Amino acid sequence: MSFSDEEGRPPIPAELRRRVLVEAGHRCAIPTCRYIEVDVHHIIPWAKCKTHEYENLIALCPNCHRRADRDEIDRKSLRLYKSNLRFLHDKYSQLEMDVLFNLFQQEPNAVLPWPPMMMILLKRIIDAELVTVTLAATGVYMNGVKSSPDYLSLSVKGREYMGELGLQEL
Repeated sequence: MSFSDEEGRPPIPAELRRRVLVEAGHRCAIPTCRYIEVDVHHIIPWAKCKTHEYENLIALCPNCHRRADRDEIDRKSLRLYKSNLRFLHDKYSQLEMDVLFNLFQQEPNAVLPWPPMMMILLKRIIDAELVTVTLAATGVYMNGVKSSPDYLSLSVKGREYMGELGLQEL
């Protein structure tokens, strides 16, 4: 077995590493970050646990990884982020979550232009009433298809939902 560092720490097995990265969509697991260059971080530090276990691993960007190492992001928060990832990816697509994160980071009444022909990609968050769709009063149509955008905004229910994920604390 090859060792990955001077501490004698073995590398994280490829299948386990892949599982952690897929769980986070190959992005930082911190919802307000979502940076795409990521490391696999031990929630309980390697020095204490000396093992690579799925439940103890989370994908973090280098910046959030350093913050976690300095306890600026505590272990309880990391565990919540990890459990939220599994819930979110089972329920909503990465695109739907990105739209929710984007709207949550904006002012409460902010809108996001969205092409009407692509609303189907957001069906679950629309059906769950997490976003509100406002149809543009006028529009441009090409071959009978509306090509000018309608507008999405985060509903009260959507803001509460995102708030329950602990995003406002970061």
